[in-house]
Amino acid sequence: MDITTLFKLSSGLYIIGTKDNEKNAGCVVNTVVQTTAKPVTLSVCIHKDNFTNACIKKTGEFAVSILSENIKENIIGAFGFSSSRDKNKFSDVLHGFTPSGMPYLKEGVTGFIQCKVIDSAENFTHTIFIAEVNEAENILNEQGSNEKPMTYEYYHRVIKGKAPKNASSYTEDTQTAEKINSSFKCSICGYEFPGSIEEFKKLPDEYKCPICTVAKNLFKPV
Repeated sequence: MDITTLFKLSSGLYIIGTKDNEKNAGCVVNTVVQTTAKPVTLSVCIHKDNFTNACIKKTGEFAVSILSENIKENIIGAFGFSSSRDKNKFSDVLHGFTPSGMPYLKEGVTGFIQCKVIDSAENFTHTIFIAEVNEAENILNEQGSNEKPMTYEYYHRVIKGKAPKNASSYTEDTQTAEKINSSFKCSICGYEFPGSIEEFKKLPDEYKCPICTVAKNLFKPV
């Protein structure tokens, strides 16, 4: 079975924001789908081990930030390859709050959606949350235009990003199915350095992975 076929499904890339009392929490997902029009409802699938999952079950609310193709790679890494149990992922990014207080990103996104959970179902490793949309807003860039939403296919093809282990689309096969073109690969998130061995070695010791921000010494040759 060719797992990379699933990259071509019409899915985007999103950051889910919620709260743990006064602390913000969030994670990256590619599984936000509109399910009905009247009322407007969405479904989102989040791994049961994710701290964000537990927070949504507690608060019953979350916000969806719709990522654009111009989102900074380190933001995807921060939300996809670390846990809100250990850090406030929103502290280093420009963010705002929905009318109900859910955090969302204000740059590198095309809009946000505020959701209230009305039902959920446990599906193997993940929880499927069904939520009613209470608020939605487009976010324009500095030029006053709406940026192009990032698709999951774009994330893999252009950014060369990999799926975190708690992603609903993760399998070991998806991490090795694409042709390797680089000389070094991040051992944490799988980012492949696009240059040659010599170019990588010339990078300063302070170089960090653009996806998950780990140090240069955690890159491994391929």
